[in-house]
Amino acid sequence: MGLDFVELIIRTEEVFSIQLPDEECQLVRTVGDLYKLVLDKLTLPYVPSIEIEADPGGIARPLRSGLRLSQWTAPDTWLTLKAVISDQLGIKRSAITELARFG
Repeated sequence: MGLDFVELIIRTEEVFSIQLPDEECQLVRTVGDLYKLVLDKLTLPYVPSIEIEADPGGIARPLRSGLRLSQWTAPDTWLTLKAVISDQLGIKRSAITELARFG
């Protein structure tokens, strides 16, 4: 894992108030992998990002939201994760898809 990815993981943990174990993060290759891992930690069902993008219904939460686990939805999670990735890695949100690879 590169430094940018490690910093992204730390930021993701902070924003979502979750712990992402190193052994699970080592399996993350795509944005979709990270999205599914965050959903798992929040105990939320998977909703494909393409469905969320077609009808957002969620909001990108402030990147320092401090929300409890029970306050997240899958659409909120996807949109907020995109915001974190965009902010942390300097990538346009429109370029962030589940199939986008890290590194």
